[in-house]
Formats: sequence, C-alpha cells, structure tokens
Amino acid sequence: MKIIGMIILLIGCFILWQHFELKKFRITSYEYQTDKITQSVNFAVVADLHAHVYGRDNDILIQKIKEQKPDMILVPGDMIVSRYPETYETAYQALAKLTEIAPVYFSNGNHESRVSKVPVMQTEAFLAYENRVRKSGVHILNNASTELTLHGEKFCISGLEIPLECYGKGSYEPLPEHFIQEALGEAKKDAVQILLAHNPMFAKEYADWGADITVCGHTHGGLVRIPGIGSVISPQFELFPKYDAGEFEFDGKKVYVSKGLGTHTFHIRVFDRAEVLMIRINKM
Repeated sequence: MKIIGMIILLIGCFILWQHFELKKFRITSYEYQTDKITQSVNFAVVADLHAHVYGRDNDILIQKIKEQKPDMILVPGDMIVSRYPETYETAYQALAKLTEIAPVYFSNGNHESRVSKVPVMQTEAFLAYENRVRKSGVHILNNASTELTLHGEKFCISGLEIPLECYGKGSYEPLPEHFIQEALGEAKKDAVQILLAHNPMFAKEYADWGADITVCGHTHGGLVRIPGIGSVISPQFELFPKYDAGEFEFDGKKVYVSKGLGTHTFHIRVFDRAEVLMIRINKM
C-alpha cells in the first residue's frame, strides 16, 4: 500500500508541476555577426504557439515581447491546431497584437499546410482566418520572399512551405531535389538572407541554399528533454534528433530552432521550457 501511495503522490506532483510549467516561457537570446550590415538589428521568433495563452488574451506574452523592442517579428508556423477551428481566433488575436509591436513575417507550418493544401472540413474556416491575418498587416510568405531596409540595412526575408510528405511520422522523406531553388529562386547575396522554415530536419539544406539565418520550430524541443543530451524524440518519431532546439552552424550560416510556445496532443514539457527567441544581428 505504501508503494501505491508513493506512486499516486508522484503522479500528483508531476501533474501539478506540469500545470504550472505549461504557463511559463523564457526569452532565449542569440547573436549573429555578419559583414553585410553596419547597424545592429534585433528580431523576435515566435514559433508553435498552437493558440496557447499566457495570461489573459496572451497579454503576458505580448508585453514580454514588446519589452525586447524587436525591429521585426518572425513566425515560422503552427500558430493554430489544424483540426480545431476554435483555435484560429486565439491565433489571429495574437498575430494582430504582434503587428502593433513590429512588422510580422509569417510562413506556414504543417498545421497551416494541412488545412490549406488538403480539402477538409476545417479548410473554409482556415481560409477565412488566413484572410483576416493578412488584413491585420501580417506579411504571409509561403514560398515567397520580400526585401526590406531596416536601419539602413538590406534584408531579404523568405518563407518556405515544404511538401506535407516531408512531415511523415516514422519515416524520412527528403526534400525534392532543387525544391528550395524552385520555390524561392536564388538566395540574396547582397542582403542578409533570412529564411523561415518550419521543419528543422532540413537545416543543412537551408544553409546550403544560402540562408544566412534560418529560423525553425516544429520540434517543441522534443517535449521531453534529458539534461546534457537533448530531445528524446522528434515529431517524426526520430530518436534523439540532431536538430531539436538551439543554434546550429554550417560554414558561418546559422539555423535557430525554437522550442516553441505551445503544445498539442501531448500537453507536457519536461526540462523543456517554452521560449521566444531573440536574435541580434551585429556587424562583424
């Protein structure tokens, strides 16, 4: 009986811990140096919100991002939970509030692609949601690019939407040959080339294409992490995935993978605090 009691107590403690853990997030900061600029630029990465709420109407999240004073906000997908249209309004409200802080650039994750590319009962609701998001001022970049100037510095921001087959569970489906070049053309060499690419599995391909900085999400940090080792399993059911969270470098080009802000299906985070990334680009 004592053993059963201890097990019940441990389960209760775990549930209580997770109840509070899922209400917390941190700011994780990185710096990137390049000879393409002379003035520093600061941007936030908001990934995988999945309509999660921090505080009333996400006021805690919005205020914390506002305090960082980003010059732009990058959102590499999965603001919604695809099969639940009731999550679309929460995602819309968050995106609309983010546009009041700084310009917002968004590209689809697998949850957005799932309801926009394959006709399902939620597709009509999603298309209405997407139209509202666009009207709120969010720059939607699905296999598209835009060029801009910040503090006198040139940037090109591209959003990559990969085939849904590349999100298959339990198997590895490579990107089709030349997919990125065909979707986006050549990377800009006379500007800081930033790529929004939801799935970090193809991190090296993003860098090889020519992205100076790539921002990803999708992994949720693995949900369960072992300190000193990393994620236990990826959304593709890959054990101990290489590109689970953090900063990765390929010949001077960087890929940043966010642990994300929300969850779906499995609502746990073990040694895996949700996060907003802040990336500062400095002169080399």
